[in-house]
This record gives sequence, C-alpha cells and structure tokens, in this order.
Amino acid sequence: MCYAIPAKLVEIDGRYGIVDYFGERRKILLDEDEVAIGDYLFAQGGVFVKKIPDEEAEEILDTWKDIFFELKKVDQSLSKIDKDKVSENVLAVLQKVNHRKSLKLEELKTLFSMKDPKELSVLYEVANHVRERSHGNACCVHGIIEFSNYCNNNCHYCGIRKDRDIPRFRMSEDEIVAIAKEAVDVHGFKALVLQSGEDFHFDTDALIRIVTRVRALGTLVFVSVGMRSRETYEKLWKAGARGVLMRFESSNEECFNTLRPGTSFRARIALLEELRKMGYVIATGFILGLPGETLDDVINNILLTKQLGPDMYSFGPLIPTKGTPLENEKMPTVEDVLKVTAVARLNDANANILVTTALETMSKEARKEGMMAGANSMMINLTPSGCKAMYSIYDDRAGVEDEVSSAIGEAVDLLTSLGRAPTDIGIARGV
Repeated sequence: MCYAIPAKLVEIDGRYGIVDYFGERRKILLDEDEVAIGDYLFAQGGVFVKKIPDEEAEEILDTWKDIFFELKKVDQSLSKIDKDKVSENVLAVLQKVNHRKSLKLEELKTLFSMKDPKELSVLYEVANHVRERSHGNACCVHGIIEFSNYCNNNCHYCGIRKDRDIPRFRMSEDEIVAIAKEAVDVHGFKALVLQSGEDFHFDTDALIRIVTRVRALGTLVFVSVGMRSRETYEKLWKAGARGVLMRFESSNEECFNTLRPGTSFRARIALLEELRKMGYVIATGFILGLPGETLDDVINNILLTKQLGPDMYSFGPLIPTKGTPLENEKMPTVEDVLKVTAVARLNDANANILVTTALETMSKEARKEGMMAGANSMMINLTPSGCKAMYSIYDDRAGVEDEVSSAIGEAVDLLTSLGRAPTDIGIARGV
C-alpha cells in the first residue's frame, strides 16, 4: 500500500504548484525544476517527493478511485454534528467556529470548561467536522526511525535524559539507510522522520550523509535531532531534508527553563522561526500536564503553536517516568488530551494534528478517539524492536513489541474504518 495517492500537476507558479487527484486540488512546494504541467507525482506535507510514470500513476489511481469515494462517504457520515446536546453558551462558541470566525481567549476557556460527557461528545464532533471540511478525508501517515537514544540534555521529563542509567544504542549510518530503504521499497512510505536524542556523535557531516542517502530513496525527509546551528540546518536543507520535528515543550518560559536545564526557551523559539523562514515543513507542539501548568498555559501552548505557523501539531501528555525528576507527577487524562486536540483543531482548522504514541500509551482506543476529536495524522514506528524498547522516552510506551507489518496493518484498518485515505498531498492554506 502506498502512503500517498499520486496527483497530476495542473498549475505552476514559481516554486509552487497545484496538483489534482479525484477533483481534490492542493498547493505544494515543487522544490524541483524538472517537472511540467501534466506530470504525475507524489507529495507529502505539501512538498514534492518524486515524479511517477504516467502508466504507474494511472494504475494506482484506478485502484484507489472507488475505494477513495467510498471512504469519503464513511468519513462524511462520521463527521455529522448533534448540536442538541450542548448549552446555549457553548453552542454560541461552536456556531462561531462553524462560521469560520476566530475564537477569543474567553471563548477558548469556555470550551475547556466543558465537562458533561454529552457536551464533550459534541465538541469532538464539531472538531471532527471542521477537520473534514478543511482536509476532506486526507490523513498523513509518516514513518519514524529512532536511530540513537544518547542525549546531551537532562530534561526533567525525559526517559533518555543524559543522567538516567539505561541501555544506550546508536545505529550505524548503513543501518539507518537500510531501514529507510525497506520502508520506502517494501512498505511504500513517502515521508520518514529520522529521530534521535541530541546526540552530537552524529555531527553535521554525518547527518548530511544520512539525509542525502535517505532522500535519494525517493521520500520526504524530516529530521528530529534537536538544537543544532542554523548553519547545520541550512546544510541539511541542501542535502535534501525538508521537514523538522521539534517541540517547544511549553509556552511558559520559566517552566521551560526549569525543566530543561542548560537550554533556552527563546533560543528554541528563535530556531523554529528561522527554520520556517528557510522553507522547512515544521512539526511542533508541547507537553500537556507539566508541573504547575495552568489553563492559561494550556491555551497559550495552543496559541503559540499556531503562531509558529507549523504544518503539523505534535503534542502529548506528560507520562511520568521512573528515574526522572518528574516520576511522581500526575499524568493527564485521555479526556484532557482529546479536549486539547479538539480545541487546537477549532483554533486552527487547516492544521495537521498528530495522534502521538504518548496518547496511544494511555489507552488502546486513544488513536481512534484522537482521530475522531479532530486529528488527521499518525506516525508508524519503523525502529527495530530491540532499539525501539531502548528508546524509552517514557515508561510502557505503546507499540514497543509490534512488528512493522502488524503496525501498518492496524493503522490501515483504523483508517479504513474511519473513512480516511492516506492522501497527504498538499497545503490547504491559501488554496
């Protein structure tokens, strides 16, 4: 199965193009001189990945055509709203969302004040409807390869912090590329995230070699390697990286600087802004439930994420982990995370919102619940089981024992049941 549907390039405007599949039109960054109107291509995260021969594309589209429209019907049926279950003040806020109007701070607080299960079900329904209205039944499906659990930092919440006594691993460059090659050639992934702790064993030159080789496989390359210099990220862009996954963790500067000793909130935000200007597809977000967190902090987390202009929201709950300074903290509830997912969707209709493994760790049904609360993206962990178990950023992480084929099968079954299609093709903004 391909984790993208090929589309035909129908317009070119400088560095950008408009592609069409089954009448759906999306804007993409071409990032390639050798394309012409009428070419078929794959794109992920709004970025050109590679051209595909006409015959091959038409064969894939012919296979997908009936499936796509059947899935679309399922998705539309699941995104209906029952507004009779909510109070008048909540209904007024949700109607404002329905009319595509921005929400004020007090209105966001009204949504977070909801506790009645019937009202919450409508909140999730509205968020899912907004997701469907903005994205159709498109769903991003990326693969992630965790290639080192060494880290230079001592973040209080993280299970691979430098001072925690755990087994460590580093993959070789050849091992990383071999896993990526299997992901592309065997499993059909069109976007891969290369993730590690802040491990400077992998210096700029090593990262350039890895990115160059993985990009040559015909996939969009995200890097998630933490705070590196602007010059490093410029060189990685030239090597073919087009996405960066980097959370800002908390919008509360004091909280950030306390929980991440030796690092700087302002430096991290500045780097994210620089990366966006460079042209990177940005995935960013926060941790929900850090010590002393207030409702204002949660709302500011959502607002800062939108302000940074990311292509993907990535946030998840704090999962207290043994051997870390926060091991005795209270974990947020699934409801807390679903509420944040829904409000984030209502505050930014065009965002891609990721269902994280941390949410799945809280509940077996959480991936589905997250998708039905407004999320439209997922990642499948491609790291070999032995290394995946050692990438213990928090305890009891979901999917550690899963083989790649079974993880893919479960993801495909879920998408099918929800009427979602892996059509992560374009940028909805401004089209």
